Amino acid sequence: MQTIDLAHLTDAQFNALYAGRLEPLLVAGDQDRVKAVKTFRQRLAIGLPVVGAVLIGLWQVAEHPIVAVFVACMALAVAYTIAYLPLQRVGAQMKGVTLAAIAEAVGVSYAGAGAAPEAMPRYRGLNLVPSYDRCRFEDFFHGERLGRRFSLCEAVLEEERRDKDGKRSHVTVFRGQLIRIAFPKAFLGVTIVRRDAGVFNALRGMGALKRVGLGDTRFERAFEVYSDDQVEARYLVHLVFMERLLDLEAHYKGKNLRCAFEQGDLLLAVEAPDRFEIGDLFKPLADPGRARRIVDDLADVMKLMDAVLTAEIAPLLGRP
Repeated sequence: MQTIDLAHLTDAQFNALYAGRLEPLLVAGDQDRVKAVKTFRQRLAIGLPVVGAVLIGLWQVAEHPIVAVFVACMALAVAYTIAYLPLQRVGAQMKGVTLAAIAEAVGVSYAGAGAAPEAMPRYRGLNLVPSYDRCRFEDFFHGERLGRRFSLCEAVLEEERRDKDGKRSHVTVFRGQLIRIAFPKAFLGVTIVRRDAGVFNALRGMGALKRVGLGDTRFERAFEVYSDDQVEARYLVHLVFMERLLDLEAHYKGKNLRCAFEQGDLLLAVEAPDRFEIGDLFKPLADPGRARRIVDDLADVMKLMDAVLTAEIAPLLGRP
């Protein structure tokens, strides 16, 4: 099958992709899904009476009924988790083979969960992502887009916090996509574009980076630009690039989109819900609508990269 461009995918191309690559995988995987659903029901049939017996027994002996309810809820959660494990394994397997097939059709490579991306220290050092204590990375894509090498992954970053009683918990501080796009020449300085924090802008420690005034009121209501090279910053964040970021900001409904030009890379961090998920495992896998949602998730990211790349490639190619 010929390599396809998801950013300009037609219905005919999707139908060919689904029939030729995805449907056979989903049909084959559905056998394992049916078995996993059966196991799920069997385990719940055993676990629920046990939970009920625990609740009745504790209700009779516990000093406070709320204790019995709490323990029963915990037991129910454990029973459900154990029952769901086979379905979880099927979901992870089917997600992997489906995304690998889509990536192959697009002409890029795919890998599942893995270690932190190579550029992660730079994302943190440039304040493109917040501080965190625990992290998870998955859905790694590597390839080329409009003549530029890129890498993409999903990240979930969590920070440990304590309540007034000292109890510790982890709170998600970032969930979304990290995208790194390589350019042929290193940038002269560092330029960061972040959403405007209003009166809190003054609290951001930007070190040697100074705010860049671009003279576009609409853009500066949404974004702040900082750089250690004012001339290059205005060259990079030009009118077309500003328009593209405003369009993307509207598309992502105000989610925290930010980027940085550093060394030879454009680093993007986009807060967004989980993408590329296989969906409801209690329904048959072989469903064009299910496959289309996954394809559209990846197409959405490709369109994002196209938006910033087409805004930057032409002037950058003309640099001396």
